Amino acid sequence: MRIRIERTFTTTLLLHLIAGLVALALASCRGRRDEGHADPPPPTVLVTTVQKKNVPIYVEHVAQTEAFSTVEIRARVQGFLTQAPFKEGGRVKEGDLLFQIDPQPYQAIVEQTRAQVRRAEVTLARAEADVERLRPLVKQSAISQQDLDDALAVAQVAEADVMGAKAALKKATLDLGYTEMHAPFDGIIGERQVDVGNYVGNMGSATLLATVSTVDPMRAVFHVPEGWFLRYQRRFLGDKDAQERYSVAMPFWLILGDASVYAQDGKFDFADRTLDARAGTLKVVVAFPNEQGLLRPGQFARVRARPEERSGAILVSQRAVVTTQSVRFVYVVGQENQVEQRAIETAEPFESFVVVTKGLVEGEQVIVEGVQKARPGMRVSPVPQSPPSLAEDRTEPPPAAAQSDLPKVN
Repeated sequence: MRIRIERTFTTTLLLHLIAGLVALALASCRGRRDEGHADPPPPTVLVTTVQKKNVPIYVEHVAQTEAFSTVEIRARVQGFLTQAPFKEGGRVKEGDLLFQIDPQPYQAIVEQTRAQVRRAEVTLARAEADVERLRPLVKQSAISQQDLDDALAVAQVAEADVMGAKAALKKATLDLGYTEMHAPFDGIIGERQVDVGNYVGNMGSATLLATVSTVDPMRAVFHVPEGWFLRYQRRFLGDKDAQERYSVAMPFWLILGDASVYAQDGKFDFADRTLDARAGTLKVVVAFPNEQGLLRPGQFARVRARPEERSGAILVSQRAVVTTQSVRFVYVVGQENQVEQRAIETAEPFESFVVVTKGLVEGEQVIVEGVQKARPGMRVSPVPQSPPSLAEDRTEPPPAAAQSDLPKVN
């Protein structure tokens, strides 16, 4: 009996021990499982503050360079081309000889007409002498009045012959002068269209020989939309003096085909008197100095202007703006570091910023790096990043790389 009780007690104790070990193992497993499902820490993102500044507004327009003056050198008389003493594509000075047509035939015509003038003058002198000799005889009734009248008529015809001969001499002298063609101004000459030795001016046609253009200054011609023009005009409505002053002082820059910014600023030249009804645009011309000759007529470029300043503009870094199917939005970090996806409306870019017209207010925090980690409603760990500095009064355009983001207006 005693042995049975001891066995029962031992068995019970062993069962309790096993149950305790199992419970301890289950608790350990539960602890490890709970530890594996702990919430991960919030992702780290870089944020920047939305700013409010007065910023200048830049606009860009596709332009084409154009010479202030372009002259076609044409043969005004017929003959064989004997000289063309210039370098194609080179600089020429006002008065430089560009082409010469054989002058000998025209020199002979000048000499011939000069002789005709002399002959006519001699005839006139003789006729006038006859008139003077006959006048006293009429008073003495030695000859009739008819004889004097005939002598007067002969003198008048002789005078007309002198005038005609002089006119012919003048034309012959002009034709002789047309055998030489000189540069009308300082500029650059293009390709020679006719080689020396060819006959030009055939059948009275004014054969094109070459084209000369001015190079300094050079004009940049572009067209602005009617809306842009109206917005600019309204700023100075009723104040023409202010408009003229600002037109003169408005800065212009030229961005060349290799995306470099031309070294010298341009000045407003003129705006056309009327808008193009078909395109709804107004022609504007800006003059750029071109002492070095870098600009040539016909180059395509972009003219950048600063027509106005936007007061109290809301600025957000371009890195914070996400575009999806023409919809722009940003991720705003709000209270308790929760992320909010917010749609925005934007205007023109400015430096590395975008001008926001709707959707943001000054002082809000937006994500500029780590956007791919953020989801609406989740918590993040924001790290502030100082926004880029702004130039309050910029007198030069931003680097050319930033200009490619500007709207292009044809």
